[in-house]
Amino acid sequence: MTIHAADNAPSLFEQLPGKHKLGMRSRFQQVNDNWLGDTNAATTRLKLTSSFLLDDDKQWQLLLEPNYVHAFNDGRYNSVSVKKNTSPIPDPQSFNWNKVNLSYNSDSDWQVILGRQALAFDNERMIGTVEFWQTPQSFDAIKLTYNDHMNWHFQYAYSNKVHRIFGRESTASIPENDIRYQDFLSGALAQRPVNEWGEHKLNSHLFNLSYKTDNNLNIVLYDYLIDNRDQPGFSTNTLGLRISDEFKPKKIKYRYTFEFAQQKNAYDNPGNFHTWYNLLEASIQYKSHIFQLNQEVFSQDKWHGFFTPLGSNHKFQGWADAFNGYNTSAGLRDQYVTYRGRKNKLRWRVVWHKFKSYQHGDDIGNEVNVELAYRLTRKWQFKLIYADYRAQQGSIYFARVRHDLSTWFASIAYNI
Repeated sequence: MTIHAADNAPSLFEQLPGKHKLGMRSRFQQVNDNWLGDTNAATTRLKLTSSFLLDDDKQWQLLLEPNYVHAFNDGRYNSVSVKKNTSPIPDPQSFNWNKVNLSYNSDSDWQVILGRQALAFDNERMIGTVEFWQTPQSFDAIKLTYNDHMNWHFQYAYSNKVHRIFGRESTASIPENDIRYQDFLSGALAQRPVNEWGEHKLNSHLFNLSYKTDNNLNIVLYDYLIDNRDQPGFSTNTLGLRISDEFKPKKIKYRYTFEFAQQKNAYDNPGNFHTWYNLLEASIQYKSHIFQLNQEVFSQDKWHGFFTPLGSNHKFQGWADAFNGYNTSAGLRDQYVTYRGRKNKLRWRVVWHKFKSYQHGDDIGNEVNVELAYRLTRKWQFKLIYADYRAQQGSIYFARVRHDLSTWFASIAYNI
């Protein structure tokens, strides 16, 4: 009965102008980390998406999306915005505006969006929303899109600020309940490290052009010119090509993806490097069962590895987040196998990763990921995730991966 009543909750907004969508996601995460310390976090995210048409032709639209995260054990775990002597769980208690933008849709396949918005290109490896965490990433930007819904899709965005998963309260100042507060008060610590700030000023131009043939071959060319004014070490120029295709001669569907990108220091970045990234992906699908093989290679030049500070990094390189730092000094090879399936309302996914060093191919470690998701109704979904990283030879460049690390998540979501 409770669930039935909740399913009718959107009717509360029917008398209000505009369209409204209410979302909730509650999650408990437990981390077992012998190096940084065990921890857990219980959080709930509330999100309201409201859209308002501003003209009779339905071309102008105002979109508002506030996002509130409540942490039931706030201040007792390392949310990054409040550091503790535990493994990090970057889900701080915070209120943020995910989206506040004005859009115009023309009659000739063009769209312009001005204001705070989500930017996600391709599989979000380079630029994404990091939607897994309770506070997603968003951008203050103007975005121009052309999409003929047949062959061509062009996207350009200029952004002057990124709002990161640590929330707007994660400023240069250190809060009183942070273990570094006394050092900050005494002057021994001048400010919070910039890579933990919830907002970074940008002066970035993002280009993405794709062409899809009539037989599903998709070719993408992109160039991401990222000028990070607050963290110059994140300033890069990444130029890439992505090719994907799928075909189904009989009962089995085949897919493949190839991607190659070059990255170099740009703008005020003090580094001097030229690195590259490569993705090889192949999968077969029979009915609702998918088997997939992947290899990602991040090259290294001097003391710099290819990195993706604006990507949805949790989706890749293992859900234990052993490797998902925002800046790396070394390259990496990640080979992984995925099996996904579905039956009725139950979905599952199993991923096995093998991590190797870029230069010498040393075995750094292995990781197993398991996900079970059950959609009770059209609006309610339960999810259970487990990730177990086991160190082998480790790496001198990634201190965390020299130690075993495991975590599990249990969540319930409504309309998200």
